Amino acid sequence: MKIGFPIWYGQWRGIRNLMSEISKSGFDYIEISLDYPWPFKGDLRLRDVVQLAESEGLSVAFHGPWRDIRLSSPIESVRNASVKAFKEFMKRIAEFKCDYVVVHLSTDQAVDKISLIRDEVINSAVKSAKELSSFMRDLSLRIVFENVKESLPEFREIVSRTDSEICLDVSHAICVSVRNGKRRDLEGDVINWMNEFRDRIRVIHFSGIKFIGNWVRDHLMTDENDRFLNLVKRELRNLQVDNFLLEIFFEEVNHGEVSPARLAKIVEFLKS
Repeated sequence: MKIGFPIWYGQWRGIRNLMSEISKSGFDYIEISLDYPWPFKGDLRLRDVVQLAESEGLSVAFHGPWRDIRLSSPIESVRNASVKAFKEFMKRIAEFKCDYVVVHLSTDQAVDKISLIRDEVINSAVKSAKELSSFMRDLSLRIVFENVKESLPEFREIVSRTDSEICLDVSHAICVSVRNGKRRDLEGDVINWMNEFRDRIRVIHFSGIKFIGNWVRDHLMTDENDRFLNLVKRELRNLQVDNFLLEIFFEEVNHGEVSPARLAKIVEFLKS
Protein backbone atom coordinates (compact mmCIF):
# COMPACT_ATOMS: atom_id res chain seq x y z
CA MET A 1 0.00 0.00 0.00
CA LYS A 2 1.30 3.43 -0.98
CA ILE A 3 1.06 6.43 1.35
CA GLY A 4 0.37 9.77 -0.33
CA PHE A 5 0.62 13.52 0.26
CA PRO A 6 -1.76 16.06 -1.38
CA ILE A 7 -0.53 18.77 -3.74
CA TRP A 8 -2.38 21.74 -5.21
CA TYR A 9 -1.58 24.73 -7.42
CA GLY A 10 -1.16 27.14 -4.49
CA GLN A 11 2.11 25.40 -3.55
CA TRP A 12 3.81 25.96 -6.92
CA ARG A 13 6.46 28.44 -5.73
CA GLY A 14 8.11 26.01 -3.33
CA ILE A 15 7.28 22.83 -5.18
CA ARG A 16 10.85 21.62 -5.74
CA ASN A 17 11.76 21.70 -2.04
CA LEU A 18 8.33 20.37 -1.11
CA MET A 19 8.71 17.37 -3.40
CA SER A 20 12.08 16.53 -1.86
CA GLU A 21 10.59 16.76 1.64
CA ILE A 22 7.69 14.50 0.65
CA SER A 23 10.10 11.82 -0.51
CA LYS A 24 12.37 12.14 2.55
CA SER A 25 9.35 11.89 4.86
CA GLY A 26 8.58 8.39 3.60
CA PHE A 27 5.70 9.09 1.23
CA ASP A 28 5.29 6.97 -1.89
CA TYR A 29 3.13 9.20 -4.08
CA ILE A 30 1.46 12.57 -4.45
CA GLU A 31 -2.19 13.27 -5.21
CA ILE A 32 -2.38 16.38 -7.40
CA SER A 33 -5.60 18.37 -7.13
CA LEU A 34 -6.64 19.62 -10.55
CA ASP A 35 -7.53 23.12 -9.41
CA TYR A 36 -7.73 25.49 -12.38
CA PRO A 37 -5.46 26.68 -14.07
CA TRP A 38 -4.00 23.15 -13.94
CA PRO A 39 -3.85 21.19 -16.21
CA PHE A 40 -4.36 23.80 -18.93
CA LYS A 41 -1.74 26.37 -17.94
CA GLY A 42 0.06 27.86 -14.97
CA ASP A 43 3.18 29.58 -13.66
CA LEU A 44 4.43 26.02 -13.20
CA ARG A 45 3.23 23.51 -15.74
CA LEU A 46 1.58 20.32 -14.53
CA ARG A 47 4.02 18.34 -16.66
CA ASP A 48 6.91 19.81 -14.65
CA VAL A 49 5.26 18.81 -11.37
CA VAL A 50 4.83 15.23 -12.57
CA GLN A 51 8.47 15.11 -13.68
CA LEU A 52 9.64 16.49 -10.32
CA ALA A 53 7.66 13.80 -8.51
CA GLU A 54 9.08 11.05 -10.68
CA SER A 55 12.62 12.35 -10.13
CA GLU A 56 12.04 11.91 -6.37
CA GLY A 57 10.79 8.35 -6.84
CA LEU A 58 7.15 9.31 -6.24
CA SER A 59 4.22 8.08 -8.29
CA VAL A 60 1.32 10.37 -9.14
CA ALA A 61 -2.45 10.33 -8.67
CA PHE A 62 -4.97 13.04 -9.43
CA HIS A 63 -7.91 14.54 -7.60
CA GLY A 64 -10.42 15.38 -10.30
CA PRO A 65 -11.71 18.96 -10.55
CA TRP A 66 -14.50 19.73 -8.11
CA ARG A 67 -14.78 23.51 -7.92
CA ASP A 68 -17.67 24.58 -10.20
CA ILE A 69 -18.21 20.90 -11.17
CA ARG A 70 -21.59 19.45 -10.17
CA LEU A 71 -21.85 15.92 -11.52
CA SER A 72 -24.91 15.04 -9.41
CA SER A 73 -26.96 18.12 -10.19
CA PRO A 74 -30.61 17.25 -10.90
CA ILE A 75 -30.60 20.16 -13.36
CA GLU A 76 -29.61 18.33 -16.54
CA SER A 77 -27.96 21.30 -18.23
CA VAL A 78 -25.70 21.80 -15.19
CA ARG A 79 -24.89 18.10 -14.94
CA ASN A 80 -24.17 17.82 -18.65
CA ALA A 81 -21.93 20.90 -18.64
CA SER A 82 -20.04 19.48 -15.65
CA VAL A 83 -19.43 16.17 -17.41
CA LYS A 84 -18.25 18.00 -20.52
CA ALA A 85 -15.84 20.17 -18.52
CA PHE A 86 -14.56 17.18 -16.54
CA LYS A 87 -13.74 15.33 -19.74
CA GLU A 88 -11.60 18.25 -20.94
CA PHE A 89 -9.51 17.97 -17.77
CA MET A 90 -9.11 14.24 -18.27
CA LYS A 91 -7.96 14.62 -21.86
CA ARG A 92 -5.12 16.83 -20.62
CA ILE A 93 -3.85 14.37 -18.01
CA ALA A 94 -4.21 11.20 -20.09
CA GLU A 95 -0.55 11.49 -21.14
CA PHE A 96 0.62 10.95 -17.55
CA LYS A 97 1.00 7.60 -15.85
CA CYS A 98 -1.07 7.77 -12.67
CA ASP A 99 -2.32 5.50 -9.90
CA TYR A 100 -5.91 6.78 -10.02
CA VAL A 101 -8.22 9.76 -10.49
CA VAL A 102 -10.60 10.45 -7.61
CA VAL A 103 -13.97 11.99 -8.43
CA HIS A 104 -16.62 13.84 -6.39
CA LEU A 105 -20.23 13.21 -7.40
CA SER A 106 -21.54 16.47 -5.97
CA THR A 107 -24.47 18.84 -6.08
CA ASP A 108 -25.22 22.05 -4.17
CA GLN A 109 -28.88 21.07 -3.83
CA ALA A 110 -30.21 20.45 -0.29
CA VAL A 111 -30.72 16.71 -0.73
CA ASP A 112 -30.71 16.11 3.02
CA LYS A 113 -33.56 18.62 3.47
CA ILE A 114 -35.68 18.01 0.36
CA SER A 115 -36.49 14.32 0.02
CA LEU A 116 -38.44 14.98 -3.18
CA ILE A 117 -35.22 15.47 -5.18
CA ARG A 118 -33.24 12.57 -3.69
CA ASP A 119 -33.92 10.13 -6.52
CA GLU A 120 -33.20 12.77 -9.15
CA VAL A 121 -29.82 13.53 -7.59
CA ILE A 122 -28.90 9.85 -7.35
CA ASN A 123 -29.97 9.25 -10.94
CA SER A 124 -27.82 12.18 -12.05
CA ALA A 125 -24.85 10.82 -10.10
CA VAL A 126 -25.28 7.39 -11.67
CA LYS A 127 -25.61 8.85 -15.16
CA SER A 128 -22.44 10.93 -14.76
CA ALA A 129 -20.51 8.07 -13.15
CA LYS A 130 -21.33 5.68 -15.97
CA GLU A 131 -20.46 8.22 -18.65
CA LEU A 132 -17.15 9.17 -17.04
CA SER A 133 -16.19 5.57 -16.28
CA SER A 134 -16.57 4.66 -19.93
CA PHE A 135 -14.74 7.77 -21.10
CA MET A 136 -11.81 7.28 -18.72
CA ARG A 137 -11.54 3.59 -19.49
CA ASP A 138 -10.86 4.59 -23.08
CA LEU A 139 -8.11 6.92 -21.80
CA SER A 140 -6.63 4.12 -19.63
CA LEU A 141 -7.31 6.16 -16.48
CA ARG A 142 -8.44 4.42 -13.29
CA ILE A 143 -11.44 6.18 -11.74
CA VAL A 144 -12.52 5.94 -8.10
CA PHE A 145 -15.55 7.73 -6.66
CA GLU A 146 -15.26 9.45 -3.29
CA ASN A 147 -17.98 9.83 -0.67
CA VAL A 148 -18.46 13.52 0.08
CA LYS A 149 -21.84 14.46 1.57
CA GLU A 150 -23.77 11.30 0.68
CA SER A 151 -25.25 9.12 3.39
CA LEU A 152 -24.21 5.48 3.38
CA PRO A 153 -27.50 4.31 1.75
CA GLU A 154 -27.21 6.99 -0.94
CA PHE A 155 -23.60 6.16 -1.74
CA ARG A 156 -24.39 2.43 -1.69
CA GLU A 157 -27.09 2.93 -4.32
CA ILE A 158 -24.78 4.96 -6.58
CA VAL A 159 -21.91 2.50 -6.29
CA SER A 160 -24.04 -0.62 -6.75
CA ARG A 161 -25.73 0.79 -9.85
CA THR A 162 -22.39 1.74 -11.42
CA ASP A 163 -20.28 -1.22 -10.26
CA SER A 164 -17.54 1.22 -9.24
CA GLU A 165 -14.34 1.23 -7.23
CA ILE A 166 -14.29 3.83 -4.50
CA CYS A 167 -12.18 6.15 -2.43
CA LEU A 168 -13.42 6.00 1.16
CA ASP A 169 -12.96 9.37 2.84
CA VAL A 170 -13.15 8.40 6.50
CA SER A 171 -13.46 11.97 7.76
CA HIS A 172 -16.29 12.74 5.33
CA ALA A 173 -18.19 9.70 6.61
CA ILE A 174 -17.79 10.95 10.19
CA CYS A 175 -18.86 14.48 9.22
CA VAL A 176 -22.06 13.13 7.64
CA SER A 177 -22.91 11.26 10.85
CA VAL A 178 -22.32 14.35 12.98
CA ARG A 179 -24.30 16.56 10.59
CA ASN A 180 -27.20 14.14 11.05
CA GLY A 181 -27.04 14.63 14.81
CA LYS A 182 -25.00 11.60 15.83
CA ARG A 183 -22.07 11.83 18.24
CA ARG A 184 -21.98 8.36 19.84
CA ASP A 185 -20.31 5.26 18.39
CA LEU A 186 -18.81 7.07 15.41
CA GLU A 187 -16.28 4.24 15.22
CA GLY A 188 -19.20 1.95 14.50
CA ASP A 189 -20.25 4.18 11.62
CA VAL A 190 -16.75 4.01 10.12
CA ILE A 191 -16.80 0.22 10.40
CA ASN A 192 -20.20 0.15 8.69
CA TRP A 193 -18.78 2.10 5.74
CA MET A 194 -15.80 -0.23 5.47
CA ASN A 195 -17.94 -3.35 5.74
CA GLU A 196 -20.42 -2.08 3.15
CA PHE A 197 -17.75 -1.35 0.52
CA ARG A 198 -15.08 -3.82 1.60
CA ASP A 199 -14.65 -5.28 -1.90
CA ARG A 200 -14.63 -1.88 -3.63
CA ILE A 201 -12.35 0.35 -1.51
CA ARG A 202 -9.11 0.93 -3.39
CA VAL A 203 -8.16 4.33 -1.97
CA ILE A 204 -8.55 5.83 1.49
CA HIS A 205 -8.48 9.54 2.34
CA PHE A 206 -7.80 10.29 5.99
CA SER A 207 -7.40 13.41 8.13
CA GLY A 208 -7.77 14.47 11.72
CA ILE A 209 -11.06 15.98 12.88
CA LYS A 210 -12.09 18.44 15.57
CA PHE A 211 -15.51 18.77 17.18
CA ILE A 212 -16.67 22.38 17.50
CA GLY A 213 -20.03 22.63 19.25
CA ASN A 214 -22.50 20.77 17.07
CA TRP A 215 -20.16 20.81 14.09
CA VAL A 216 -16.99 19.00 13.07
CA ARG A 217 -14.02 20.08 10.95
CA ASP A 218 -11.77 17.76 8.98
CA HIS A 219 -8.43 18.02 7.12
CA LEU A 220 -6.69 18.73 10.45
CA MET A 221 -3.45 17.47 11.96
CA THR A 222 -3.54 14.22 13.90
CA ASP A 223 -1.10 11.63 15.22
CA GLU A 224 -0.68 7.90 15.67
CA ASN A 225 -2.92 7.97 18.77
CA ASP A 226 -5.96 9.01 16.72
CA ARG A 227 -8.73 6.50 17.53
CA PHE A 228 -10.09 6.55 13.98
CA LEU A 229 -6.64 6.14 12.44
CA ASN A 230 -6.00 3.11 14.65
CA LEU A 231 -9.39 1.68 13.72
CA VAL A 232 -8.70 2.05 10.00
CA LYS A 233 -5.21 0.59 10.35
CA ARG A 234 -6.62 -2.50 12.07
CA GLU A 235 -9.15 -2.95 9.26
CA LEU A 236 -6.59 -2.58 6.46
CA ARG A 237 -5.68 -6.26 6.64
CA ASN A 238 -9.24 -7.07 5.54
CA LEU A 239 -9.27 -4.56 2.67
CA GLN A 240 -7.62 -4.35 -0.73
CA VAL A 241 -6.40 -0.77 -0.46
CA ASP A 242 -3.74 0.34 -2.93
CA ASN A 243 -3.37 3.98 -1.88
CA PHE A 244 -3.77 5.82 1.43
CA LEU A 245 -3.76 9.62 1.27
CA LEU A 246 -3.06 11.70 4.37
CA GLU A 247 -5.33 14.57 3.31
CA ILE A 248 -4.14 16.81 6.14
CA PHE A 249 -3.92 20.53 5.39
CA PHE A 250 -3.99 22.47 8.68
CA GLU A 251 -2.45 22.29 12.16
CA GLU A 252 -5.59 23.95 13.53
CA VAL A 253 -8.88 25.08 12.06
CA ASN A 254 -8.12 27.28 9.03
CA HIS A 255 -4.48 28.03 9.84
CA GLY A 256 -1.02 26.49 10.13
CA GLU A 257 -0.23 24.61 6.92
CA VAL A 258 1.07 21.08 7.59
CA SER A 259 4.42 20.08 6.08
CA PRO A 260 5.27 16.54 4.93
CA ALA A 261 7.87 16.25 7.69
CA ARG A 262 5.14 16.75 10.31
CA LEU A 263 3.45 13.63 8.99
CA ALA A 264 6.53 11.40 8.88
CA LYS A 265 5.64 9.59 12.12
CA ILE A 266 2.14 8.82 10.84
CA VAL A 267 3.62 7.46 7.61
CA GLU A 268 5.95 5.26 9.64
CA PHE A 269 3.02 4.16 11.83
CA LEU A 270 0.92 3.16 8.83
CA LYS A 271 3.79 1.18 7.33
CA SER A 272 4.62 -0.65 10.57
